[in-house]
Amino acid sequence: MGVCVMAAVLVAAAPWLEWIVQPSSWWVILQVALGLGFVIFVHELGHFLVAKACGVKCEKFFLGFDVAGLKLASFKWGETEYGIGALPLGGYVKMLGQDDNPAAAAKEAERARAALASGDLPPEPTAGPHPAWDPRSYPAQSVPERMAIISAGVIMNVIFAILMASWAFGLGVKELTCEVSGVRPGGAAWRAGLRTGDEITAIGSIKDPIFSDLQKGVTLGDVSKGVDFTIHRPADDSTRTLTLRPDTDLGVPTVGVTSPFSLTLPLQLDKPLPGAAGAARPPLAAGDTITAVDGTPVKTYAELVAVLLQRPEKPVSLSVSRRPNAAGAAAETLAIELPPQTVRSTGLTMSMIDVKAVQDGSPAAAAGIEPGDRLVAIDGKPIADPLVLDEELRRQAGTPVKLTLVRDGVDREVELMPRDVSWIEESRWPSSPVSVSSLGVAVGVDALVAAVEPDGPAARAGIKPGERVTRVVFVSPEEQKAGQTGNAAGGLELSPQSPSWPYVIAALQQVDAGTRLDLVVEAADGTNRDVSIDPVDAAGRYVADRGLLFEPLTRMVRSGSFLAAIRHGFGRAVDDLSLVYKFLHKLTSNQISPRLLGGPIEIAKQAGKSAEEGFSRFLLFLTMLSANLAVVNFLPIPVLDGGHMVFLAYEWLRGKPPSEGVVAALSYLGLALILTLMMFVFGLDLGLIPQIGRAHV
Repeated sequence: MGVCVMAAVLVAAAPWLEWIVQPSSWWVILQVALGLGFVIFVHELGHFLVAKACGVKCEKFFLGFDVAGLKLASFKWGETEYGIGALPLGGYVKMLGQDDNPAAAAKEAERARAALASGDLPPEPTAGPHPAWDPRSYPAQSVPERMAIISAGVIMNVIFAILMASWAFGLGVKELTCEVSGVRPGGAAWRAGLRTGDEITAIGSIKDPIFSDLQKGVTLGDVSKGVDFTIHRPADDSTRTLTLRPDTDLGVPTVGVTSPFSLTLPLQLDKPLPGAAGAARPPLAAGDTITAVDGTPVKTYAELVAVLLQRPEKPVSLSVSRRPNAAGAAAETLAIELPPQTVRSTGLTMSMIDVKAVQDGSPAAAAGIEPGDRLVAIDGKPIADPLVLDEELRRQAGTPVKLTLVRDGVDREVELMPRDVSWIEESRWPSSPVSVSSLGVAVGVDALVAAVEPDGPAARAGIKPGERVTRVVFVSPEEQKAGQTGNAAGGLELSPQSPSWPYVIAALQQVDAGTRLDLVVEAADGTNRDVSIDPVDAAGRYVADRGLLFEPLTRMVRSGSFLAAIRHGFGRAVDDLSLVYKFLHKLTSNQISPRLLGGPIEIAKQAGKSAEEGFSRFLLFLTMLSANLAVVNFLPIPVLDGGHMVFLAYEWLRGKPPSEGVVAALSYLGLALILTLMMFVFGLDLGLIPQIGRAHV
């Protein structure tokens, strides 16, 4: 019985070769190899033990496939050869008289029939390597016994998943809380009015959810009917229940919510913090926790943002709690000055397009603004740059303004009052519009140049109004020193269908100082040219979060007793099993993109990431992988365990096995399907086919 490591894992694409060659990753790689190998071993052990219990002779027990006899190691103990094959894509148990090769299986059955017809059966198994219907052969067993052997691998995977999850929850698992650090402008959560600091207290029938419950509920929920959310807003202590209908424009259902942030800086800093955070004095250190800003206590990320938004142009004093270091220094509280951070500018003003969404309960909604409207003027003054519109309107909060818009080719004028904003709605999602949060509208920004700042970076690069930026590549100072350029390939593609300029500008504020933008610019005549821009500071414009980066906000989930751990582990295993079935249903019904799949390389990379996050998290990854293998291997596809079960069910009902011709044809078809899927997921792993990112939900 064979198992192939191809699972429907929801993962994101990222470079992997660079990570593999780092010596610091080798211990993680070893843990991953042992963990993945053990999942496969457990599956094959199920087949092996039940086969032995039924009296079947097992000739081989291999992890990996010894294609053409190639193997890393092997030894023989008793009647079974144990080994590690050279192709690390699964494992198999070879039983007497059983062969996954349909041609070989058909040939063996034909030989057995001929021997039976002639009556020339030896009393002892001596005729050839697979004597016809040897009592210890797999074909000689009854249908229920063969069903037990076939299903044993899946059953062992399920048991293994329960045990690993129980172990993890017995040790304790850090889980992301279900608070909101940001929302995607124009997304389902944004349209419903969710904002930084909101707490999701229920998702459907799930009370007190964690962030993974949100991911599962959105990705695998009913897109047409929507998903019910109960939201608590600490700012005014209000609670409401609403239905969010996930968006599917990114290839996977999303509501546009970013996972929660704490007030603790990353525990490991591989490089200095970006922006103003990297210029703090004295310097901020890994693991620092912000407790106050200019004497105002802050306990949550939302409270920190609200204070920073009040004074973006001024230095602020952070009260920071610093953890004890390895040298034995005690914990201490420091006062650190954080300077303002000026917005980096390209000198380009891009074209504003239609309103993409209107937020419920916003000034725009009250004024009757609709998606498809085009904003053209504020108090009679034409709107110049859509990326600074919100900054200008925030300064007029509480004061009525007259907004001119175009709807169906007709100019309209509405009066509304911009609201005070104490949260962040930045376009940190590709293809997302820009939020005018003071009004509650999300407007599209095309990469078509509307104006060029005189003597600015774009003007010096020769870019002119009417031209279009079609590709952007960020080139770090280190890459510049090495003479690298990003114009040939890679980077972010921009088009009228994917207008991601707001995302480019948001990302520009987070990269290292001195980063260059390499652009591909399309002229009005359709010709392309490569252009490089060195961004400069924009006077009078400031970045609210100042480059601060934080650890995720987590809570410890630990079972209080052995029985509680088993109960918790059983629930997690069942959730993972049902998740795979729901994912496959969504995939086959074309509700989610097949680019969400991950192959062996991506699975190993995600396992490595889990191992880095701690042993409990790695155990939960093995739980998920074991559940994946159980479900995928029991699909009714010939050459997989599920396909064998279908043939056995047919034999049980009809009293005879299906014809060898049918079995062979279906087996070859199943093999072709599996090989095609393998090629597809390898293409995803190697970057030959673009994957879909999963940083947000």
